Amino acid sequence: MKKIFIYILTLLLSACATQWQKTIDEHGEKKYSLKIQNHRSFPDTGLIFIETEQLHAGDIIFSSNKGLMSKSIRYLAASPVSHAFIYIGNNQVAEAVTSGIQISNIEDTINKSATIAVYRHPQFTDKHEDLLRQFAYQHLDKDYNHFGIVKQLPYSITRKVCELPVIPRHTRHLCLNTMGVVEISTLPQYNLFLDRRYFCSQFVMESYKYIGLPLSSHNPEWISPADLLHMRENDVASFVPNIRLQYVGHLRYKNDDKSSAN
Repeated sequence: MKKIFIYILTLLLSACATQWQKTIDEHGEKKYSLKIQNHRSFPDTGLIFIETEQLHAGDIIFSSNKGLMSKSIRYLAASPVSHAFIYIGNNQVAEAVTSGIQISNIEDTINKSATIAVYRHPQFTDKHEDLLRQFAYQHLDKDYNHFGIVKQLPYSITRKVCELPVIPRHTRHLCLNTMGVVEISTLPQYNLFLDRRYFCSQFVMESYKYIGLPLSSHNPEWISPADLLHMRENDVASFVPNIRLQYVGHLRYKNDDKSSAN
């Protein structure tokens, strides 16, 4: 019985979403292939290194480090990243950390991270930059959503049932939505308490919602850094994105993606 339990737990923790893709070959015939969620911080096309001068305001940045918290988040989410934040221009990034919403220098962030991957919203323009900075400064020093992280912990484990390879895409989405409502969504009387309290990926989602480019129609409190990463081009997204993020490159890369599920 103990071995069976361990096997089931391992299966759940290593679950990754899949979906069937239809392509047309050179003879005009339909072909179907099973695409598996990419558990690397770079796309299938390969790793690209960039410099900070290539960043644009609005770029969504994913990172990981050697700390225990980062490793725990990556293990539970089967992800190479544990943190998400936004470049707001002028060598500054805005992020939600445990001490609250902070705006800091991009170089300081790079020095703290082992891996830093950069993705871009293809519809972000100069007109969105001022709104993005406005949102960041409006929330500067606001409290971190610790309660949201507490709710995310059991959800990050139980949701694996929805993401088993045998689960069809539409069933997976229904399952994730149902679990999100049951395990995470907050009763109306607590909304005032949670107003303007964000964890990292929730802050990214709310920032883009504020500037008029919502990344997804799902509740931002359901979305982890890994979920954001899977909203990129040519990946299997757990939560349906409104538009796919484009890979820009890596500011730093440590080959520890293999520590996540493959």
